[in-house]
Amino acid sequence: MAQTALAPFQFDPAGLRHQIALYQPIYDEAAPWGGAETLELVAEVWAGLLAVDSNERTNAEQASNNLSLRFVIRHREGLEPLTALTYENALYDCLSMHDPDGTKRWLLIEARTRLGAQS
Repeated sequence: MAQTALAPFQFDPAGLRHQIALYQPIYDEAAPWGGAETLELVAEVWAGLLAVDSNERTNAEQASNNLSLRFVIRHREGLEPLTALTYENALYDCLSMHDPDGTKRWLLIEARTRLGAQS
């Protein structure tokens, strides 16, 4: 079976119009559960906004709104521990981050509003 190459991801750099801040967790070794206590700023970058999706759920008579965003940024090394980002003063959890075509030109970041975060 013949294998096909990945199609190159096409994005116009002029679309990098939105500034986002990328964060990684700082773990407190003294905490008994070893959980992240604070977030440390890794970088502030320009991003393109590719997709926006929202939904609302009602569970146990409580409504929750959820906003999912997909960003594209220029490829950069050292973002593996990335867990959160801010966009327009709102905090988002990073769900995934990947190079769409393996060329190390772009990174796609999927993010969702953080549960309980105040904007």
